[in-house]
Amino acid sequence: MAPGFLTQVYELVFLFLIVGAVIGWFWRRLRRSSSITHPVATPPVWRRVVRRTVTVMAGAFILIVGLVFLMLLSLGHYARQARAERDKVRMGMTVDQVLPLVHGTPGIRAHAVLPENMSDEAGIHYASLMQHEDGTFDCFAAADCESHQLTNAEAVTLMKQKMSDGYEWRWRYTFINDTPQHFSFTVTFGRDGRVKDVTDVWGWD
Repeated sequence: MAPGFLTQVYELVFLFLIVGAVIGWFWRRLRRSSSITHPVATPPVWRRVVRRTVTVMAGAFILIVGLVFLMLLSLGHYARQARAERDKVRMGMTVDQVLPLVHGTPGIRAHAVLPENMSDEAGIHYASLMQHEDGTFDCFAAADCESHQLTNAEAVTLMKQKMSDGYEWRWRYTFINDTPQHFSFTVTFGRDGRVKDVTDVWGWD
């Protein structure tokens, strides 16, 4: 999931703040011009201090509430996007069908479900994929500790090769966004290479 929704919201808010500041500046100029033409009694100093303090506190409160609202709005947007991608995956699908199906530039951490007494220090039963908007993948799956760029077809071939080890495999999809919270779901493939379980979407920091 490419970042950008929250950034666009902030840009719109910033634009409204600039417009509001300009309008406020002209309004104050008009008030000053009016006060010169029609003088009025100046309020006491303590009253002006109290009024400015209340104005600043009210402005800070509105700003905080607005930022919290924007954050909740963004989290809801990204959660819905992750659920929409999760809902594309169906029971019985194969690697060929699932890998190109889920969009939103997620990261995929794939690994075999190995016995507890079996280690995989060489990374034979592990792969990490990062999807790009053009459908290609950055893949970290070899013992040379290097990242390789693969086409969709190459990534499918690699994953089918790795998943022919006779174990179940779990793919954890993670959608990175421009908020502190990310969203994930896990797809489990059976020994026959077909989807046997899909978890719900969950958020984490």
